[in-house]
Amino acid sequence: MSKATFGRDRELAVLRRMVGDTAAGTGGVLVIDGSAGIGKTHLVEVVTALAHEAKLEVAARTAFSLDRAAPLVTLASALRNCQPATDTFTWLTDTQESQYRTLDRLREALEEFAAHRPMIISIDDAQWMDELSALAVRELVPALASSAVRWVFAHRPGSTNTPGQQVLSWLLRNGAERLSIRAIDEPAVARLCEQAVAAKVDNTVLALAGGCGGVPLQVEQLMTALRMNGQMVFSRGVATVTGDELPSSFITIVEQILNGLSEDAQRLVRTGSVFGRPFRISAVAGLLDRPPAQLVPLVEEATAARLLTHDDDALCFAHDLVRLAVYGTLNESVRALLHREAAMISRAERRPPVEVAEHLLKSGGEGAREAVTILHTAAREVSGLAPGTAADLIVHALDLIGVEDPERGTLIADAVRLLASAGRLEQAHNLGRTALRAGLDPATEGTLLLGLAEAFKHAGKNATAVDYADQALEITGIDHGLTAKLFAIRAHALFYVGDLREADRSGASAATAGEISGAFGATVFGLTARSLVAQAEGRLEESLAFAHQATRTADRVGGSAVHRHPRIWLGNALAAVDRFDDAERTYLRGREESERLGTAWSEPLWHYYQTALLAARGQIDDAITEADAGVAAAERLTTHQLAVPLLGALIRLSVVRGDPAQATDYRTHMRRLTATGITAAPEDVAWAEAVLLDETVGPEAAMDALAGIHDAMPERPALITQDPAAAAELVRIALRAQDRARAAVVVASARRLAEHNPAVLSLAAAAAHADGLFRADPERLRRAVDAFRRTPRVLGLAAALEDAANLAVAAGDVTTGRAYAGEALGIVTAAGARRAVPRLEALLGQRPVPSPAVDAGPACLRQLTEAERKVALLVAKGKRNREVADALFVSIHTVDSHLRKIFSKLGIASRVDLARLVAERQPTP
Repeated sequence: MSKATFGRDRELAVLRRMVGDTAAGTGGVLVIDGSAGIGKTHLVEVVTALAHEAKLEVAARTAFSLDRAAPLVTLASALRNCQPATDTFTWLTDTQESQYRTLDRLREALEEFAAHRPMIISIDDAQWMDELSALAVRELVPALASSAVRWVFAHRPGSTNTPGQQVLSWLLRNGAERLSIRAIDEPAVARLCEQAVAAKVDNTVLALAGGCGGVPLQVEQLMTALRMNGQMVFSRGVATVTGDELPSSFITIVEQILNGLSEDAQRLVRTGSVFGRPFRISAVAGLLDRPPAQLVPLVEEATAARLLTHDDDALCFAHDLVRLAVYGTLNESVRALLHREAAMISRAERRPPVEVAEHLLKSGGEGAREAVTILHTAAREVSGLAPGTAADLIVHALDLIGVEDPERGTLIADAVRLLASAGRLEQAHNLGRTALRAGLDPATEGTLLLGLAEAFKHAGKNATAVDYADQALEITGIDHGLTAKLFAIRAHALFYVGDLREADRSGASAATAGEISGAFGATVFGLTARSLVAQAEGRLEESLAFAHQATRTADRVGGSAVHRHPRIWLGNALAAVDRFDDAERTYLRGREESERLGTAWSEPLWHYYQTALLAARGQIDDAITEADAGVAAAERLTTHQLAVPLLGALIRLSVVRGDPAQATDYRTHMRRLTATGITAAPEDVAWAEAVLLDETVGPEAAMDALAGIHDAMPERPALITQDPAAAAELVRIALRAQDRARAAVVVASARRLAEHNPAVLSLAAAAAHADGLFRADPERLRRAVDAFRRTPRVLGLAAALEDAANLAVAAGDVTTGRAYAGEALGIVTAAGARRAVPRLEALLGQRPVPSPAVDAGPACLRQLTEAERKVALLVAKGKRNREVADALFVSIHTVDSHLRKIFSKLGIASRVDLARLVAERQPTP
């Protein structure tokens, strides 16, 4: 280590343990926080030194505020400068891929690299990391949790709501280890003083150092100032302080150090302070109009005074506080001149446009006008990768121009769209409302309203989305392409607010206008809305036809149409007509397409529909894993509205698995989201609430939650089309609540569905089951059992068998009842539907003899589900997560979720531990 560390025994112990764990193959996250100058940077350097001693790979970088307009620069720069050097990440230099494809490729590169060499990635001043780097961290930390990748972030807590600060808060909320740095104590201050002056110090020095509040940076700078200004004298190896005008604040300390330099060195340091980042000697030479070679001795003088330090081939200030103190010594006219020259130099060096704009803004005069143009251009360049950053740039530009400026309308339209896409809905709403009052041309106004409608739709605020779309559609003179997009958004939003008829009309209008204008993305989105409406109304063949038409259109025209991923809804329509294998293949192809295109927005939807398919197949544990992965993806992508239906599925599945406490936790999470105004289909929210209430409170409470679903059932039998077994469950709850009228409504709705969809056996089974339960008719229940046997819906079969068993036993036919109950018990046991097990065992009169255990491999894995065992065995053989996903035909995020559960169940922390555990406990041949 370059210098000793004093007063940090606790912190050093944490860092040594962390590096040791990483060397042993365990990943994780450490967040170091503390006030400015407290010593965070030094501890990051300690991590690097310890990592090198342990032969670990280190990727390190300090982030700067200017990083925000250069997508991925923070993380890419760290990885490109790994020590020891590697060419694994050189491709990050100039990638033209979509952001999500880049992150997917980076994930695989990191996982592959860490499989052979554990690594530490450290970011100092992480609050300044750029938006795409912050998104990458949010994506990669959970994805690489099972790999030997350790993340270390140092930051200064504050109110600045930067992408970096947001992701650090997210990491801490999700279990990252926190190391808060405090001021060092008096003995440590004394030892730091002695190190800084290379001598013992007396009480005069310690008394002055005591005024620094235990902040190491201030102590070190104070010692430098005293030495440079001759206010520290040495006698017999002991330093003492003399003089009357002693520095009393950090700024005066820095000023004294600066004043101790030669005039030329002072000029160099002051000039360099206009750069908010490391700078080359050639850059400051340009500002001083001197040959770079002449500045070398001046640089050496400044570094000896500990004002500047070397950062690879550039110079930077010892700390940003030092730079700000030096910058404060410049008078306004000199600052403006230097910033004007710095803008020219930055442009010549092809620095990011926002850096050029920052200099222009501080140069005054005409610079501000030019800065607006540059900021607008920069925003457009980064909008696809960093919409939040782009929005900040546009808003900054808006602050610089007058209300009458002719460019203001275009700037506002762009700003609203970007703010909305970044999820900053309130700010977008307020700015858009202001702009609309001021008046815009039709095309700009329509585009602005479309951006707001899309944003509120994607945020789950569907009623507001409809309002914005309606406002736009009232504008005369907008083109067919814009009209098509508005109708498509309107159709999906109307579906979720329950207006099925109008949603279908809007979907049809979107499809027609899209074909006319060539806006085929709107055509596809409109058709998928019509598919959803048709399914909700029980027109399953039409639902399938619309989904097929949307998919064929997307495949034919490509482009934005493919990005709408109609296979999401095609798979759903196929599952509704019991074509599970076709649905599975459709989801697999669609997911592969989504990964290839990098359209991460769709990820939670793939998880949602795959969850429904797994649950229908009776694979409860796998369905829960899939839904958990979907919720994690939605939160990682901040698409919280997509987490709501997944949480609804988790509530229902947890009840079926016999875990109402876990279901209650999921409901709490779901309610937190819906309390923000997010809306979702009642089949996702109200049905989940009712299932849990029926289990924990009683049928009357469940019926209260189901009132809306029951009342809409004749026109909207969506719950039964999604899950035919729900028909009997609805009847059962109503009968237990003494509400035969509503039970009869369900029976009639199930019968109509079956009649209108005669090719769908599961609907015939559902109708017979609901009617048999309502009438206590054993013949109808037998028909339900027979029909369910010919479908892949095994839990529907189990429920029908249980009701048939109850009726048979009640009628005195114990033999038939036990036969039905035994078959049902086998199904629910295999499925993991533990809620039904005690009831069926009671019907059988005794606990059945367990069937011979299936070979689950090593005994240590028998507590895992079948899917988890498959993942564990492949990982133990050295397979990477992508290889496991490909081998098992699941998403890589599902593999991540499985691994987190495997590690938790087995009490291990790394892939190395898993491989060792499996190897040690393999059964002997």
